[in-house]
Amino acid sequence: MKTSKKNPKHVAIVMDGNGTWSIKNNLHKKEGHKKGVQTAKKIISCAVDLSIKNITLFALSNENLNRSKLELKNLFDIFFYSFSEEKEYLKDSKIKIKFIGDLQKLPKRLKEKAFLLEDETKNNKKLNLFIALNYGGKQDINQAVKKLLDHGGKNKSFEDFLYSKDLPEVDLLIRTGGYKRLSNFILWQISYSELYFTDILWPNFGKKNFYNAIDWYKNINRKFGRN
Repeated sequence: MKTSKKNPKHVAIVMDGNGTWSIKNNLHKKEGHKKGVQTAKKIISCAVDLSIKNITLFALSNENLNRSKLELKNLFDIFFYSFSEEKEYLKDSKIKIKFIGDLQKLPKRLKEKAFLLEDETKNNKKLNLFIALNYGGKQDINQAVKKLLDHGGKNKSFEDFLYSKDLPEVDLLIRTGGYKRLSNFILWQISYSELYFTDILWPNFGKKNFYNAIDWYKNINRKFGRN
């Protein structure tokens, strides 16, 4: 079997299992989200070490906005302080951050922090880190179609209006937490992605687990529908 043996250029991750991890450890759910942020930083570091050019993390879906006000407040606070604390890490590691989704519906200070981080890291070249916040694949496609129709389509393509317009095609999609589904994540970019599902909860997903997923990908014979 012919395989590329090359690392993926773009890895997308559905980071599932924070809540279940909290329950299993008899902790408040926000502790699971905090632990999940720590895991995300470790995996981003792995991607840098492996010279993976792009990584996309599904941090908050638009369906997640239906959760309780308390959980959302805790999530928004965790996001805000994480973005503030990791500013120097992003700079030192030459990581460019880009947020995808409808940020206008997020709290003002979180939205402003996200835009500031984008601006401060825009010239970094080592890794493109995409964070999906208040994002849904169907909603992204729907809003892009509406904008294209309103625009008239002159000198513009459908993809130009996607929240996710800057994302390259996804080579490897990883989902933790045991469920085997896409959960409405960047649908436009995963048409030929290899799908890697694991029962490991996101807070427990370590460097070794990430390397295992990459090794699994490198042994896939990718056909892209050719035969």
